[in-house]
Amino acid sequence: MTSSSAGVARARARAEFALALLLDLLGAALTLIFATRTWQTITVSREAPLHPLSLDLTGRKIDSLPTALALVALAGVVALLATRGVWRRIVGVLLALAGVGIVASAIVDRDGVGTTRAQDLLQAALPSVGPANDSIGIGPVSSVWWVLTLMCGVLIAVAGALVAWRGHRWAGMSAKYDRSASENQDVAKRDASLWSALDRGDDPTD
Repeated sequence: MTSSSAGVARARARAEFALALLLDLLGAALTLIFATRTWQTITVSREAPLHPLSLDLTGRKIDSLPTALALVALAGVVALLATRGVWRRIVGVLLALAGVGIVASAIVDRDGVGTTRAQDLLQAALPSVGPANDSIGIGPVSSVWWVLTLMCGVLIAVAGALVAWRGHRWAGMSAKYDRSASENQDVAKRDASLWSALDRGDDPTD
């Protein structure tokens, strides 16, 4: 391989590495943000003059799994920087699985909570609501948040697949500071020759 083609290969590897990191970081961070938004609202009507009660449910309240998987993906950023070779490919597989899990959860969560779950959440947040209140209204899930969360899962899955496929070819975080085996041997030979010259009484700087 010529020096020019080697340089192109290194540049391509760096670009792939940066792309995988960006996709993973973006997907994980946005999933965590979207999980804090209101996905669904539960209302309880009451007799006048009392006003209706409402409870806003965040994505994390509806389902905590996407948040947990997003934290795994976020930790994967550090793992990608710290690993090399087959270990980095394993991290890629785990990231891909986390992304698929977020996609699957988002699809399931598009229906929101059911009546039983809504009752439990209402009783926990609003103790004044009875255990079997027929006046409970369960609003639809906002399609914006589960769709965006699904897209974030796709980003993480693509990043993981890229790492599992190409990650073993990328340099590690400290690769530019690492010496190859041949370089280490050359340094050892040079040091040995310097000490030999000193033992003979020669000036090694001549």
